[in-house]
Amino acid sequence: MTNHLLKGGVCAAVVAAGFFMQPAHAAMNCWNAQHVAAAKIRDLQSRLMVATMRCNAMGINVLPAYNEFVRTNRGTIQDANGVIKAQFAKGFGARGQTEYDRFTTVLANAYGAEPTNAAVCGETAARAHDAVAARGDVQRLLDIADAMGSEPSLPGGRCKVTFASVNE
Repeated sequence: MTNHLLKGGVCAAVVAAGFFMQPAHAAMNCWNAQHVAAAKIRDLQSRLMVATMRCNAMGINVLPAYNEFVRTNRGTIQDANGVIKAQFAKGFGARGQTEYDRFTTVLANAYGAEPTNAAVCGETAARAHDAVAARGDVQRLLDIADAMGSEPSLPGGRCKVTFASVNE
């Protein structure tokens, strides 16, 4: 019986250790300019989506403007998400999708508690229309995101900018 308990204890210890082991790619890499741009576009989409839901809950229908934004910019949004998913896969290996899901949930949750009123809903619709006019143009979408104060928290942080010295 003692041998059985010992084996059970060893098995439990091995299983528990598996929960705490870090995968080979446990450190998130820094985010270069392309990664940051992708995160800002994802943040814009999250901000507009959450505000649309908050407005809808108040009885103000912003959904047509939001849906048009998504339809018109679907390719750019998907490309941005692909860049972000690749960043998480590189940083977290097999846990990349889970960490990506956590990242996008944090983005959306950041906007859930913001105040909602008719002015906010009007602003949301206006920004969605501006984003429709961008027609997938990354720089125009980034300009809208920046104007809205987009600064998503990036695990691993932004890559440092360095300049090589020029020897003459």
